[in-house]
Amino acid sequence: MSSNPASTLRHRTNVMPAPPGSGQAEDIRQAAEQIASKIPPHHTLTSLSITHVQFAQDDILSKLFAYVTLSPLAILCGYAAVIITSRDLKPAVMLAGQLANELVNLVLKRLVKQARPTEYLGDGYGMPSSHSQFMAYFATYVVILMYRRSIASDPLVPHTVSAVVVLWSALVVYSRVHLYYHTWQQVVAGTICGFFFAIIYYNIVNGFLRSKGLFDWIVDHPLARQFHIRDTDSIHDVAKFDWEMWQQYRRTTAQAKNQ
Repeated sequence: MSSNPASTLRHRTNVMPAPPGSGQAEDIRQAAEQIASKIPPHHTLTSLSITHVQFAQDDILSKLFAYVTLSPLAILCGYAAVIITSRDLKPAVMLAGQLANELVNLVLKRLVKQARPTEYLGDGYGMPSSHSQFMAYFATYVVILMYRRSIASDPLVPHTVSAVVVLWSALVVYSRVHLYYHTWQQVVAGTICGFFFAIIYYNIVNGFLRSKGLFDWIVDHPLARQFHIRDTDSIHDVAKFDWEMWQQYRRTTAQAKNQ
């Protein structure tokens, strides 16, 4: 809730208890009045609520889902970490689609203009749910990568990873309803939008754009070479490939030392 910072500051100094036997309270009030006088009266304060989630204190599941519903932030941090450490186009392309998916959600909300279940948990439209659309895109894209661009030699890995991300996404979707941030219709709509956007985006990027040589042009660009950008899409198992390259480097180094 927004408030006038000057009046709020004055109110707090008026109710501030004075230390027994000291004149510090008057000094504090005078300092607060000086600060408040410098704040324009028409200014209001609000909060940056990126991680602000409200939940019922007496509901254990609500507290758990309050953490679960923050998953998109953790995923974005994961994107950044993987892209910076690997310098690979594959996760960068997936992140670009994730951001485009968020833009689509923003446009849809402005078009539909459907309110959230309650106005007490924040402003803004609720149809479709951005959290649900975010997680649906993420889960769908990961599942596609697991089965169409298998990245592991163990056949159980695609099944395990797919099951985990789908379950994770389902928990996030349910958390939005459990915490009363969205209705079932809003989270279902978000899930459907994210699912189909991931499929369309994947086929456009990895079908049409890749066949046109876009990724080859990117990795061959002087700027990309300077930052060692690579494209591992054609490598079946990146972890095994990196390990084999490391083993080869170890052998080469050992042979050089023995000469």
